[in-house]
Amino acid sequence: MKKTVILLSLLAVIGSFPLAADAGAQAETLFSRLERLAPAAFTPSTPPQFFGTAENKLKDGSIFDYMDGGGVAWLEHGYLEMFHAEYAGDGGLAITLDVFVMGTAEQARSALADDRICPAGGSGAPFAQSGRIFRYPPDYYTYFPIGPHIVYLHINDDGQSTLLDRFAVEVIKLVEEKPK
Repeated sequence: MKKTVILLSLLAVIGSFPLAADAGAQAETLFSRLERLAPAAFTPSTPPQFFGTAENKLKDGSIFDYMDGGGVAWLEHGYLEMFHAEYAGDGGLAITLDVFVMGTAEQARSALADDRICPAGGSGAPFAQSGRIFRYPPDYYTYFPIGPHIVYLHINDDGQSTLLDRFAVEVIKLVEEKPK
């Protein structure tokens, strides 16, 4: 009887975490929705890219194909997959969107506390709890968690920070949206 209770408890705990296959399917659904997203008055400047791990490469390879050695820190915090998109606007404006899929929400928060991933400092992001914004003219960028996801957004003109903040809100809504 005691073994049955322990086994059932263990199965309940395991069932509360997404299995790798489930996480991959969820990321695929999220990525297909992200592909249709673009900031107002911007167009994709390159096709979106998809990166996995060294063991589970996606269409464009692994995280090491995207950021070389910097991927080690991400893997230490449960990185699974990522979506990368670049958008072009008038006057040379450029926006970068990266959405990293981590194993759990706790791993996402832990990754953002690692200054190898998100630099120390910055100020609070008004659009995202636990998010941080950085202004280093001419650049403006932000990192913020949404459950097991980490979003990185960058614009190459800090005078356009409001535009990036509005886009961040659109990204948050899309990531939080339940698949239909």
